[in-house]
Amino acid sequence: MPKITIDGKTAEVAKGTTVLEAAQQLGVYVPRYCYHPKLPISGNCRMCLVEVEKSPKLLTACSTEAADGMVVRTDTDKVKTARRDVLEYLLINHPLDCPICDQAGECGLQDYYMEYSRAKSRFPNEDKVRRQKRRALGPHLVLDNERCILCTRCVRFCSEVTKTSELEVMGRGDRSYIDLKEGKALDNGYTLNLADICPVGAWTSRDFRFKQRVWFLKKTPTVCLGCATGCLVEAHHNKNTIYRLSPRPNAETNTWLCDRGRMTYKSVSAGDRLVKGIVKNGLIELEPALREAAARLDEARDAAAVLGSPWLSVEDNSALALLARALKTENYSFDFSAEQGIKDGILINKDPAPNTAGARQVKAAAGGLSFSDFAKRAASGRIKLIVAEARAAAALKDELKAGGAALVVFAVNRGEVPEGAQTTLPYASYFETQGTFVNYQGFSRRTRPSVEPPEGVRPLWAMLTSLASYSGLSLGLNSGDDAIRGIKK
Repeated sequence: MPKITIDGKTAEVAKGTTVLEAAQQLGVYVPRYCYHPKLPISGNCRMCLVEVEKSPKLLTACSTEAADGMVVRTDTDKVKTARRDVLEYLLINHPLDCPICDQAGECGLQDYYMEYSRAKSRFPNEDKVRRQKRRALGPHLVLDNERCILCTRCVRFCSEVTKTSELEVMGRGDRSYIDLKEGKALDNGYTLNLADICPVGAWTSRDFRFKQRVWFLKKTPTVCLGCATGCLVEAHHNKNTIYRLSPRPNAETNTWLCDRGRMTYKSVSAGDRLVKGIVKNGLIELEPALREAAARLDEARDAAAVLGSPWLSVEDNSALALLARALKTENYSFDFSAEQGIKDGILINKDPAPNTAGARQVKAAAGGLSFSDFAKRAASGRIKLIVAEARAAAALKDELKAGGAALVVFAVNRGEVPEGAQTTLPYASYFETQGTFVNYQGFSRRTRPSVEPPEGVRPLWAMLTSLASYSGLSLGLNSGDDAIRGIKK
């Protein structure tokens, strides 16, 4: 293993480690634009130049491999001058629109200028090269070519990660710019990652653009529930509103985040968000809706059923299992299966439900029918009423028509409610409450509340507790964790 010294700090690093990576291991920060740990090395921005002993010129830290006995300095006058010169070059044709740029607060060009330069430009403003601004490309992005510093991160992402190769560098010299290849469209399903990796304000999100200044945003770690991959994400929010989701890179599942997963937060504030109950097709207040559901449950007590859901957390499925136990019914199921695995070679799973594995854990603890047996009982008419999450209940569409069972469903949005539901009750989304989800690899991930639910809307386990109490039953739950402990007893 080569031993390298950087700014007086020495460490042994693995063969093939670059100087920049070695510096990171030693806690020495080297500025960079074009370098990204999950993209091929380009070495074109020149911001990471360092002085290496016995080398006649400065070397790029991102592309120079560490060698045994190498001595590197990142803080010499020669290096500082090079950084100032690189920044002056990058800023020569950069527009003066920082006050209105949506990248403000996250802009590497702003940060590095303040840290390493602060030099006044010697280039007349009227001589700047003008390029196209505010061009919508694809369903999610806006490209401002005038702000681009040609780091080529976006080009390499489309070439090496999505392998769709929509982008390339056009033109020559200071007239170069990023553009779409002829006949291509920027809709590969991962386009918003370009806004993440762009170090300046060239690529910005059409969804987030001008919605909020980033320094006002709070960040809450949570989980993407768009499919069974279970990517780790951050919810960026302010004043009880979520504005965007960003990936939390980790070795187990994801560096990136798909476009569909980024949009899952919109269900929280969608126009069809449920804040009241629905009986038949009429909206009513929550408590009357709970009493109505309890009355239907009492009528069908001997033929009531409970169906879990691969879209619900382990806690909420456990609460449903406790309801089945309190009802003393054998008609319950937490048996779900789906083809697992990444279908696009990047992140998107073949299983669109986020917690099929978690539902199986509840089944292992609580028992119950197989889904096929449950469906047969529903079709035969032996079941008169089913308590279920809306999307799971939708899988019994044909059986419900055949058997005529009534439905009491829980839903976050009205669009999830299956046709024919007798009573619909809202519950807090997993951006508003804690929940445990097990991804297709078996990793257990926990959502954390980023915002508060609408007034009166509670987690599903709490709604079930109220429903049970109106039926003269007690689930004994004060938290979601109580539900998990309950089914293990």
